[in-house]
Amino acid sequence: MDNTVQAIALGTVRYGDSSLIVACYTLQYGLQSYMLKGILSAKRNKKLSKSFFEPLTLLEFEATKNRGTRLGYLREVTLLHAYTSIPFDLRKKAIVFFLAEVIHQVVKEEQQEPNPSLFEFLKKRLVWLDNHNETGLFHLKTMLDLTKFMGFYPNISDEDAPYFDLEAGCMSLFKPKFHFIEGNLKNAWISVLGMKFETIKEMKVSREEKMALLEYAINYFKLHLQQFRSPKSTEILNALFKVS
Repeated sequence: MDNTVQAIALGTVRYGDSSLIVACYTLQYGLQSYMLKGILSAKRNKKLSKSFFEPLTLLEFEATKNRGTRLGYLREVTLLHAYTSIPFDLRKKAIVFFLAEVIHQVVKEEQQEPNPSLFEFLKKRLVWLDNHNETGLFHLKTMLDLTKFMGFYPNISDEDAPYFDLEAGCMSLFKPKFHFIEGNLKNAWISVLGMKFETIKEMKVSREEKMALLEYAINYFKLHLQQFRSPKSTEILNALFKVS
């Protein structure tokens, strides 16, 4: 039986000569994988384009649900929101490729369970990114805000303490043995966490600080999600920071 599904595309892998398997985070079912049979073939259905499944594209489609190891199939695919800037902006494309890797790893931890609040959070952030030019801290703020849904949002209630303990996830009066932030970067970390998302353009940090904070955020995820690995696109994102 087919159902109408809202989804965020996370990435594709090739299957055979002419097909793809797409991973999607869906509003109704959580993490799902679907077979795109023959989408790379010259004889494919011209209404179904590979471009629909670029990372973090917002989609709506008719689909059969995954059953055990059997993949679902899609039909009647449309755009839930047609991006007007992300596909044409190198920095925004780098950000969505990076966040797609992060989100894919995060939602795997939820063991395919649906989380409508997380889906709506991601959808709103992506539409915001498409409509605004202030991209500098978008990925960092979004990545840290994701932890609210995963149960390890940083506790910065004692913000005057000299250290942030990445492993404990809180401020510390005493210098941790491993994995901590101090000095100006600790202050920047607290500022990113404490500010409202709509005001990220008002925070000024250097390119070096952006890269350092991102590295701390990645390490924070590694410490709190057992299977988390550094996104492969981090290097590209940092390279764009250096020239932007």
